[in-house]
Amino acid sequence: MPTKISPQEFYDKFAPNYDSTLKGSKVNARYIYEAAKVFHKYYENASGSILDLGCGTGLLKDLLHGELQYTGIDIAQKMLHYASKRGYTVGHKSVEEALPKIRGTSYDFVFALGSLLFVKDIYSILAHINRIARQAVILSLDHLTQEYIDSFKVTVFDHSKILIPETKEDYSIRGWSSPTTGVTIMTRIIYIPKPYSQPFHLEAD
Repeated sequence: MPTKISPQEFYDKFAPNYDSTLKGSKVNARYIYEAAKVFHKYYENASGSILDLGCGTGLLKDLLHGELQYTGIDIAQKMLHYASKRGYTVGHKSVEEALPKIRGTSYDFVFALGSLLFVKDIYSILAHINRIARQAVILSLDHLTQEYIDSFKVTVFDHSKILIPETKEDYSIRGWSSPTTGVTIMTRIIYIPKPYSQPFHLEAD
């Protein structure tokens, strides 16, 4: 088992090659394109504000259409350098640190794609996301294998069994393949329209 490092250290090193790696055939990061497809299904001519949690380089902005303003939160400063170049307003914080300080219903749309696997207390984070979004939430939750959890350099958590009621879309795809471990990950794509009021639960095994 490798020695674990922080997400910040890992993604600061990854930043210069992040976009090309995600777009490459080896990783084939379908989850972000699938999330964009779901967004456009319900918001063909979208306008408003987007909060992108774990925004990375801001790649989401290249995939969405409409009059949209982007705010990105990420723990990796070098990732935010690229997001800022794409026109993001950026915040250099962890998701856990940033969300409690954001007032309710302050963004039209909240995205959390490929980032929630680094969060330990997923229930608190989902509650904040629901509190902050005005119109909708789009999430990805990865079905992490034990092989990936053990072999990846960063500590990650499998939240794939969380049951989220009131979703309008909730399905799994072949989300991506890890460039460092070679493990292929299935990903849940989840669309939650507002208003949303139900608590989150764990599915029964």
